[in-house]
Amino acid sequence: MATLKELQENLTPQQQMAAHLLVANEFSGKEKRSQEELAEEIGITRQALHQWRTQNVNFIRYQAALTDMKLDSYRSLVDSRLMALIERGPSNNGIPSIKAIELYYKLSGRLVERREVTQFTEQQEGRRRLTDEEVAQGLEELNDLLN
Repeated sequence: MATLKELQENLTPQQQMAAHLLVANEFSGKEKRSQEELAEEIGITRQALHQWRTQNVNFIRYQAALTDMKLDSYRSLVDSRLMALIERGPSNNGIPSIKAIELYYKLSGRLVERREVTQFTEQQEGRRRLTDEEVAQGLEELNDLLN
């Protein structure tokens, strides 16, 4: 996987600025700016910004890497809130949140969801396989019922 620096090298300064502004805008909450406002600040058209965001693989990867960095910066806050839910429960009633405990164990790798599919043979299920003639006869009977 390419580093942030390697991704950055494939973009113009305007594209780098655009990616930073887009990520900051997404995390800004209620104070979001329009794509047109961002494009104007960067010095490009809204269409050019849209094209970078949707068709330029290097730009998309760079913006995703910036978003990952931003999310990583919230890790200690999220972890502390998770632990508070475990310790005090969701409504501070002293009862731990089972969902929070489950999430903690999943994140720590101690709880893994596993689904097992078991395939039975027809003999194990106590059934026999129908012949083509039996299937055709059954279809005829269904058609007669429908008509």
